[in-house]
Amino acid sequence: MPSHSKRLLKLNALRLEQNLDSPLYVFGVDGRLIHQLASVQPANRSADGVLSGYQRTRVERHIAEIHEYLETDHSILPNAIVLALREEVTFEPIKGSLRNEWGTPGVLLLPLPGHHESKPCVIVDGQQRVAALAELASTRVFPVVVVAFQSLSEDHQRDQFILVNKTKPLPRDLVNELLPGTTVRLPKGLALKRVASTVLEQLRFDYESPFYGRIRGLGVGSETNNISPLGLLDVITSSIRKKGVLFEYWDPNGTKHNIRGMALVLKVFYGGVKRTWPKAWAENPWTSRLVHGVGIVAMGSLMERVMNEVPASSPRAEAMVHHRLERLKDECAWTEADGDWPELDVPWNWFQNTSQDKQKLASYLLSVYRGYS
Repeated sequence: MPSHSKRLLKLNALRLEQNLDSPLYVFGVDGRLIHQLASVQPANRSADGVLSGYQRTRVERHIAEIHEYLETDHSILPNAIVLALREEVTFEPIKGSLRNEWGTPGVLLLPLPGHHESKPCVIVDGQQRVAALAELASTRVFPVVVVAFQSLSEDHQRDQFILVNKTKPLPRDLVNELLPGTTVRLPKGLALKRVASTVLEQLRFDYESPFYGRIRGLGVGSETNNISPLGLLDVITSSIRKKGVLFEYWDPNGTKHNIRGMALVLKVFYGGVKRTWPKAWAENPWTSRLVHGVGIVAMGSLMERVMNEVPASSPRAEAMVHHRLERLKDECAWTEADGDWPELDVPWNWFQNTSQDKQKLASYLLSVYRGYS
């Protein structure tokens, strides 16, 4: 129960029990008050890769547009704000009221936070709307609909954030960052992306990985973190979908995927790539097509052939990959210093990050590799 020394905001609410472990509460409140009651958990990572929060950054232009609209005389905001309630928020059913098919009417008790005290709610969906509502004039009362659920865990909040937003245009990079921390049963497409994102997470923060300190993402700002995660995610999901070399580590039942096994295959293969073309690997996507999206994906197609010949668990696996890739060493033009692509007669930077160019480069690499087999 909340402390009696604190002021309480009492809101008429309806409790719905879709899930007995996490009841829902529906209520109306002056939208200007929500920012005083609810905090935002911005998504970030620590230096060692630990994920915290889940919210995207504020979009000031979007907030300004919402605020401008709300200031008009005939504005409405029909979309509900979604909040997670901390344990200090309680619900008291109205005495004598009976639960009906719609739920139980009662009063929600929210302790009003003092200075520097944590807020009793967390915003799960509606961050930009809440920010715009907070900027309304103090004389303007603008009631909004809120749907809230009891949650003691940030993981649970993160799960709901992804599921609520999965049909909205969330930034892909943010979704990929958050997926490894989800625990709920996801739709098939998102379940595959969760596995791929979890594998990528291991590659990003493994000191022995060729991708350590190279992948862009939350919590990193170094100029060396210049490889887009999307290309590597494409390699992982494509290999699993097409029953390639990573498929043997995939559990069709969805409970016992061998994430370490998948990460090892990628670590070994791209470690061999790095060893074969060290200068091109050390560059950035603007000066080297090897670490550009088109190069990462095309090399992923070659991985399917090479890693069928190399046991990833062997102590010499990376050296074996390097030995095989040396066949292609003089047949590639990853950087300006390499000139034109042999046989193709196009400049080093001719390939772009399109599906057609990825396929064309992959076909070329596989053709050259087969020619030396």
